[in-house]
Amino acid sequence: MTIEPTSASTASPHETSFPFSTLIVRPWDDPLIEKLGHDPRSPYVEKYWTSVLGPSSTLLIRRLANGLEIAPEGFELDTVAWAQELGLGIRGGKNGPFWRSLDRMARFGAAQRNGATLVVRRKLPPLNLRQIDRLPAHLQQAHRAWATRQMIRPDGPTGASSVDDAA
Repeated sequence: MTIEPTSASTASPHETSFPFSTLIVRPWDDPLIEKLGHDPRSPYVEKYWTSVLGPSSTLLIRRLANGLEIAPEGFELDTVAWAQELGLGIRGGKNGPFWRSLDRMARFGAAQRNGATLVVRRKLPPLNLRQIDRLPAHLQQAHRAWATRQMIRPDGPTGASSVDDAA
C-alpha cells in the first residue's frame, strides 16, 4: 500500500539527489514498548520527546504513526513528496534536512533504517534518565512531576497519556 501525500510532488527526478525515491515503512514490533510506551501523537511525546528528537523528527514520526494506523503492515513512502509536505525541502541529498530527521529518529531509537527500509516504533518509550537530564530545567521538573503522578495512580503506570497527564 502507498500512503499518498496530500499534494502531488512537484520535483522532477533531476532536482533531487535523495539516496532513495521511496522508502518501505514497516512497524517495529516491540511488545514491551507497545504496552508501556506513548503514541507519537500524544502530549507526552510533544512535550518531552520534541526536545530529544527535534521538531522535524517529531513531526515526521507523528506522520509515520498516522501512516501505520492506516496501513498497519506498512507502506511505501515517497521521500520527495513527504520532505516537501513537512517543509524540509528536497535539496542536500543524504545530508539534507529530511534525511537528517530520519537519522535522528534512528539515533534515539524511534526507528531503524536499513537501506530503503524504515522500521518505525508505533509507540515511543518513556525518556531514559540521560535524556531527562538533557531536557531544559523546567521540562525536567515537569517530567519528574509527571512520573510521580504515574506511579501513584491506582492502576499503576499504563503508558497512556492524556493532556492532563503530560502537563
